[in-house]
Amino acid sequence: MRKARPVLSVAAMIVWLAGCATLSKPRDTIAHVNPASIAASPAEWDGRQVEMVGLVAWDSGAFYQDYGTYCRGGERTAIAVDWHNWPGVTRADNRRRVVVHGVFHNRAGAAAAGPGPLEPGQVVRWLSAPAKPCPRALP
Repeated sequence: MRKARPVLSVAAMIVWLAGCATLSKPRDTIAHVNPASIAASPAEWDGRQVEMVGLVAWDSGAFYQDYGTYCRGGERTAIAVDWHNWPGVTRADNRRRVVVHGVFHNRAGAAAAGPGPLEPGQVVRWLSAPAKPCPRALP
């Protein structure tokens, strides 16, 4: 019985340490997140490197989760991005789906499009051609 107690203590310590290791996430890793999640809690994402899939809205200086949100005027779920400062992004890329990587900053009053801005980073890859302008009446 005396030999079993130290073995259980070591096993319990290993389980405890493994649990701690999986709960903590280093802040310097790239977080894969969507624009709506950042817009919902911008303070949580301040200063973090993020990679997102979404829709370039050059005309409004925003990054939307998808085309439907963009057309319905979902500014509360978009984040501000100054696309003029992003290498490789032009006005011709308006309404294109893309994977981007950048650093999010939660600055009050950054833009009318939503919290932000997402600092210039890089376009990881383009996922679509530019979508058509939004229809006048949405279902």
